[in-house]
Amino acid sequence: MKRAFTLIELLVVIAIIAILAAILFPVFARAREQARKTTCLSNLKQIGMAALMYVQDYDETFPWLMQDGRNNDNNTGYSRRMPSGPPRWSVDLDNKRGLFMEYAFYPYIKNHGLFSCPTLGSDPVRLGSDGLPLNQFGSYGYAYGGVGLVPSPRMTPLELFVRVGGPILGPPYNTGNPQDYYIAGQPLSVVGSPSKSVIAFCNSYGSHEGYTDADIVPAVFGGNGKEAVGATYAVMVDGHATYRKGRFLDLVRFVMEPLRQ
Repeated sequence: MKRAFTLIELLVVIAIIAILAAILFPVFARAREQARKTTCLSNLKQIGMAALMYVQDYDETFPWLMQDGRNNDNNTGYSRRMPSGPPRWSVDLDNKRGLFMEYAFYPYIKNHGLFSCPTLGSDPVRLGSDGLPLNQFGSYGYAYGGVGLVPSPRMTPLELFVRVGGPILGPPYNTGNPQDYYIAGQPLSVVGSPSKSVIAFCNSYGSHEGYTDADIVPAVFGGNGKEAVGATYAVMVDGHATYRKGRFLDLVRFVMEPLRQ
């Protein structure tokens, strides 16, 4: 005659399952995130290769592109509130079509999916009549932080690093000129240490470590006071992609490596 499980035996089995789940679920979550990190690293490496092919086609000069979509009109694909040329700025970047990587580098990549970090996700692609994106839909930022010594009409984070963070960090980060740190609009020949200068990066300080950006940014800069250790991926001018972990100001120094060394 078969004996049924007693209530105590069932409770023991349930407790064992619960313990195993508590142990294994974080392991599975870490494994999933590691797979996402691998994809993000691969995406950035291919974006870097596209940027370097672009440079070879355009007089060995990196394009003037926005950091991300904050200065783009997603209905028209034209830039807005960007430096508008002389006399205040040396270059006119305002009301220009496609000043973002998803537009400029697409001919070299031919795959919208490579602009999406699996951890951060991306927005739906909006295509214009030319078949190219109207919106900066991806997860990655470009190394642009303004033009010259005059602040942009609307500054994005990399420019704020130069204008606000630079004086706090001190030399060599306090020149106040974005062209001393970022490759946008710069000839390849001025890059003194290609393995240290960033082309593009994953546009978050904390997501790959399980934090929000507010958890990483110090309270004085608008964070929530946690000041956790964050991280980002980036692809460098020499073509290699890397993962950099650190406190907020460490990550700022990482993307602001002086170009001319």
